[in-house]
Amino acid sequence: MDSVFGKLSKEDFLANYWQKKPLVIRGAFPDFEMPFTAEELAGLACDTDAPSRMIIEYGLPPENKPWQVKVAPFEDEDFTTLPDSHCTFLVNDLERYIPELGNIIEPFRFIPDWRIDDLMVSYAEDQGSVGPHTDDYDVFLIQGQGKRRWKVITREDYNKVLIPDLPIAILKEFDEDEDWLLETGDMLYLPPNTPHYGIAEGACFTFSVGFQAPRTVDLVQNWLETFSKDATFNKRFTDKNRTLQSNSGEITQNDLEILSSMMLNAIKDQQSGLNVFLGKQLTETRGETPQADDYLDDFELDDQVDYERESWLRLAYIEEKNTIHFFADGHHLALASDKKSAIQKLCENYYFTAESLKTLMASYEFRDFFKVLIKEGGITVAS
Repeated sequence: MDSVFGKLSKEDFLANYWQKKPLVIRGAFPDFEMPFTAEELAGLACDTDAPSRMIIEYGLPPENKPWQVKVAPFEDEDFTTLPDSHCTFLVNDLERYIPELGNIIEPFRFIPDWRIDDLMVSYAEDQGSVGPHTDDYDVFLIQGQGKRRWKVITREDYNKVLIPDLPIAILKEFDEDEDWLLETGDMLYLPPNTPHYGIAEGACFTFSVGFQAPRTVDLVQNWLETFSKDATFNKRFTDKNRTLQSNSGEITQNDLEILSSMMLNAIKDQQSGLNVFLGKQLTETRGETPQADDYLDDFELDDQVDYERESWLRLAYIEEKNTIHFFADGHHLALASDKKSAIQKLCENYYFTAESLKTLMASYEFRDFFKVLIKEGGITVAS
């Protein structure tokens, strides 16, 4: 599928809508077919580690509290006790467990791969909802089977007060200024922090392509952890040239300058590795990490076969002087710049022919790197 925006170009979408204002596209997925039933989705949640949760608007006994939330793991009886309306079941990371659903994500890869988070699906009984709320990230909401009404607030002066003492963040008041009914194949784009309220009209499925937006504090904390054992960061304060001060309670400007210089200089010494840290951080798999298969320790690459990657495996690269830094699921490999074209093709595709890998396989470092990805389950021999 070349575009889900109809007559609107991707360039126009980025210029006029991305992180700016909502957009409804009718028939964005004109031939959309449901890949599973509600029963099959429930089975997936029971039989796998897929992150999932139930939201029941009017609660269940004995608590009978509004907006109850139940999280995985689930068993069959959890689904047989659900009410016939006002409840929703959500499953995240769907593309990891049903790889062919990566096709729903594919049309949005004009946004860099590292920004794409996951594919989520929600199944709702009639009037089911997760309540009026905001999200901190961009999302494309694709209507599967059934209908869902979306109420949206586009103005900035809305009431941001939340209902207290709930397990999820729900706006206390919601006075929408836009209202759309989405049917199968329709799509709604919402920028970050746009108040929205989706209500099922009859049983329905909605698929959500969400985007990650790293917080500064998380990036800084994770970066600091990578060099916390570095000698510069374990250097202690010294003051061999201390002079007598008039009041023992004062932290002098001289001491403050020495301490701040210690901190800032230590960080400055690490800046050369910041790009590599970001490449590793932005491609790292979130949530449950696939376990490496020990039996693949002695796996031998066959240069005559084709390979393919799982939809959850993020690949990316950074071009820096005469080096191409290649990243996959938090791993890093530095290659000569003449491998740029081959790495670009690797990042663009999910199927790798033996011929397309030929240039890279000539590198022993790449072969070892590729074997790590095979062992971890991100790359498999093509079927």
